[in-house]
Amino acid sequence: MNIAIVGNGFMGKKHKSIIENISETNLVAEIDSKLKDCTNEIQFQSIDEFFDSKIHADLVVIATPNHLHYSQAKLSIENGFNVLIEKPFCFNIQQANELQEIADTMNKKIYIVMQNRFSPITKHLKQNIDNQHLGLIYNIQFNAFWNRGAQYYIQDSWKGKKSTDGGILYTQFSHLIDLLCYLFNSELKVLYKNFESFRNFEIAEIEDTALLVLETPEKTKIVVNFTTAVFEKNQETSLNIIAEKGTIKVGGQYFDQIEYQNIENRKDSIQIESSSNEENLLNLYKEIIKDFHHYENKSIQLKDGIPLVQLLDTIYNS
Repeated sequence: MNIAIVGNGFMGKKHKSIIENISETNLVAEIDSKLKDCTNEIQFQSIDEFFDSKIHADLVVIATPNHLHYSQAKLSIENGFNVLIEKPFCFNIQQANELQEIADTMNKKIYIVMQNRFSPITKHLKQNIDNQHLGLIYNIQFNAFWNRGAQYYIQDSWKGKKSTDGGILYTQFSHLIDLLCYLFNSELKVLYKNFESFRNFEIAEIEDTALLVLETPEKTKIVVNFTTAVFEKNQETSLNIIAEKGTIKVGGQYFDQIEYQNIENRKDSIQIESSSNEENLLNLYKEIIKDFHHYENKSIQLKDGIPLVQLLDTIYNS
């Protein structure tokens, strides 16, 4: 499977590392305006140069700054490529619908980077919820207390700007919001939202703290408390589920540990293997490869992310 990467920054390099370590994939192009002296025949400074090269790629990975994802994905699909888009894959539902319509017309696929769905913790939660082991879920508390200091925003000019960054729910916490959409497989209603800026407000246009109250169709309340204003370093990421037949708390430095579990008539071990972000991303690629070869797969496509796009669009734009 031939793959091209647009973007040679932090995430682009992560994707490159994964691609180069999969036997079934071949990196055929790297595209980034900051690439200098492109003497390597697979390096290009613009996406148009790549298109003009006529290099064959089965997949184009979009791993550029947030505000470029939609336009570069659109161009890639229009030029006949399947795409894999880093988060956030769109800033609003109109963009998502347009991309899907173009992909359907061109008979191309849009994959999205929501690799946390492949983590053992997510699978554990999904199994217990889908199999009704918890009974009626009363409420959920989802906390993420992180630090993003001034240096984080200074190092890249697009970070922290409303038009190019989007907001902390897009840049920092979209993976966590996606977990809620995925676990409950339903549209979440926004009952309350509040944004604040406590730290770095002199250099960042976007908020650093969000408090949300969401509701599932079954009337389960979800309280979301996310912030990047924590002093000096990340504090925690935790999810508490309070339900009729049980309680689960997920925590750990990387949101990879069951810190507490008590479920009626279930005394099985809760020792769950942790997985790194890189391992989850590798599994995402493996499912895309299966789909490419028309095998049964669990690839995550744009249609699977529509509830997330709709929810974030509602939170920010209504």
